[in-house]
Amino acid sequence: MRKLIFTLLLLVGVGFSGANAQCNHEALLKDALAQMGDGQYIKDFIVDLKNDKAGESGTVKYSVILNSRSQYKFNVVNGGGNSEKVHMQLYDGDKLLVSNKAQGKMYSAFGFVCRSTKVYSLVFSFPEGNEGCARAVLSLQKQFAAGEGGF
Repeated sequence: MRKLIFTLLLLVGVGFSGANAQCNHEALLKDALAQMGDGQYIKDFIVDLKNDKAGESGTVKYSVILNSRSQYKFNVVNGGGNSEKVHMQLYDGDKLLVSNKAQGKMYSAFGFVCRSTKVYSLVFSFPEGNEGCARAVLSLQKQFAAGEGGF
């Protein structure tokens, strides 16, 4: 009886570790930081979307404060088990400012030059409601002086 219980616990443990291996957020963060470039790290974001009863994964939304006269880079690394690449979008209220999807192609990063200090929304989703995981990093690339870059 003990062997049976031990075997069941071992199988359950292996099953959970296998399911978690696709979404190793620490490894994804390490990759995202490596792809960040020369920028200064500001914040990272965890994306872990699972399907609900209707078969849709929905979105995850983060609020970020960005400062004027600053150039930012947002980059994202997808989990190995994802069927699709994550869609990353930056909004000012309801207005879409920039996205990692352009002309039908998904990119791993986008840049944004902020002209107004305020709270923006960073939204992640998977096409067609698929589920998956990813890790994104926000970094500061450059700060402009007054009069530089049209400021």
